[in-house]
Amino acid sequence: MASPSDGALIVQSDGSVLLAVHAPRAQAAREALAPFAELVKSPEHVHTYRLTPLSVWNARSAGLPGPAIVAALREHARYPVPDNVVVEVVELA
Repeated sequence: MASPSDGALIVQSDGSVLLAVHAPRAQAAREALAPFAELVKSPEHVHTYRLTPLSVWNARSAGLPGPAIVAALREHARYPVPDNVVVEVVELA
């Protein structure tokens, strides 16, 4: 199992998610984010995604349950996912 320091995502309390594109598991993190997060900007080293009510709704309508979204964030996060983000995703889902 990979250590948290290998995580490619930094989930922020405002619902933004930073993807370190040069991290060891960046491609897997990008693929995990695609169903439920919107790409906001993609400069060279750090891509910015946003969790929105619409992006979570789209994921749910495609059959992805809320706990799976939270699990994907936690699996690829470099630091603990903020509690308010977990609550918001579960409530939206």
